[in-house]
Amino acid sequence: MYKTALILGNGEPPSRELINQFIGGDTLLLCADGGADTARRYDLVPDYIVGDLDSISRASSAGVDPTHIIRVDADNTGTDIQKVLRHAVDLGISEAVLLGFTGGRTDHLLWNLSVFKTFAEQIALRIVDEYCDLRLIGQRIRFRATIGQKISLCPLNGPVDGITTTGLKFALQNERLVPGLRDGISNEVVGDIVEIEVERGDLLLCVQRHKDFREIETA
Repeated sequence: MYKTALILGNGEPPSRELINQFIGGDTLLLCADGGADTARRYDLVPDYIVGDLDSISRASSAGVDPTHIIRVDADNTGTDIQKVLRHAVDLGISEAVLLGFTGGRTDHLLWNLSVFKTFAEQIALRIVDEYCDLRLIGQRIRFRATIGQKISLCPLNGPVDGITTTGLKFALQNERLVPGLRDGISNEVVGDIVEIEVERGDLLLCVQRHKDFREIETA
């Protein structure tokens, strides 16, 4: 059974360098509708294409097993990101990195962030672009980071309680963050190991990327 997937969306296309960080090995390549055009741009053949297929060009489906082109009829109850994630869950994917789901349409980005909550119990997700790496913190995360890296802690859809951090310049000790009232924007890594604990609520971790970005490693 497959464990990991790279999922390409129809937003701002990622660079080939960014794609290369997450593709290869046993990682499946899934495309959400027009994300297949990005795959074609880099001569990549998707393992699956999922969506209502209203954005994909015919050339982008060339070479894909026809049984792996999954048409999900357009409706008002789900977007392509939800459709492709449901299929990823059906395939047994436990972890997925999403590229091409930011940029351009801010309304789409806001909606895309909601999938962290929707699929929290089913699949571990990251939304990554050239500038940042987003993931939802469970009860605890511990990882290696580069001193000086900027990290933001963002309440996703309401207050988040019992936040405790180590390895960050502005430490939190059993504190609360609330959207629009108190946030954790632009904190800074001051230790090789960062730990963040959450008692209650949905907290997004946003790690700023840069040209010398070192992929954060779970510690």
